[in-house]
Amino acid sequence: MKIYLKIALVALALLLQLTLINLISLQGLKPDLILLVVVVFSLMGGAEEGCVSGFAAGLLQDIFSSGLLGVNALAKTVIGFSCGILRNKVFPEHFSSFIPLIAFIASLGHSLIIFFVLRAFGVEYTLSWSLKQIILPEALFNSLLSPLVLLIITRVLK
Repeated sequence: MKIYLKIALVALALLLQLTLINLISLQGLKPDLILLVVVVFSLMGGAEEGCVSGFAAGLLQDIFSSGLLGVNALAKTVIGFSCGILRNKVFPEHFSSFIPLIAFIASLGHSLIIFFVLRAFGVEYTLSWSLKQIILPEALFNSLLSPLVLLIITRVLK
């Protein structure tokens, strides 16, 4: 039963990301709600669940976006796996108090993976500009929204 709830949560996050989140962007920046869902799933379920949810959610995001197919799937898979390992190694029980920091670091990692993959495919823009204009503000936005996402997901799954 939980798998259906998780699929529904990913679908809802995708729907919100494509509609409502695009409407409330601040100076062109918007939180990555799908990434936050992947981070929470991997912290709750471990590395394997992080990989599966990261790949599925990232691929869905790639299908519905105009970007390079597979970039979000790759980045979210790596982040899901990393957060799942982090859950088992660092603080298996009380990750909820660290969720803003985890979300900030995960957002930085996600954006850097996307930056380097796009750079490998010939998309040219500088890292310093990306950090200042996109990566750091988006990571801060995600970290501020992460406790709310964690609260909603834990309430729905219990």
